[in-house]
Amino acid sequence: MSGLGILLVVIGAIALLVSFSLLPATVYELWPVIIIGVGAIGLVRPPGWIQELDLAVPGVADVTRRPRRGFSWFLIGLGLLLLLITTRAVDERLIGPIILIALGLLLVWRRWR
Repeated sequence: MSGLGILLVVIGAIALLVSFSLLPATVYELWPVIIIGVGAIGLVRPPGWIQELDLAVPGVADVTRRPRRGFSWFLIGLGLLLLLITTRAVDERLIGPIILIALGLLLVWRRWR
């Protein structure tokens, strides 16, 4: 069974229901939760789902197979960032500077270690 295929069907069905006003628009704002879920699954499950993605975009499996945990944490972080933006929990003008500050602190911390 294709997990990626099921995921795409669910996303498409939700988008369709929102566009016909059968679901409130706030449900559609929670789409980054899917990215967070994919990252969480990548942390606990073998990287078999990446092979499905490789069928759509050849070469993806080679890039993501080795640093699977890092890629999964990246997806979780990206999903959380997008969730903050779509739910308007954080002002969009703050996101860029916050990312730069976080990257700078990461570099300083790695150098200090």
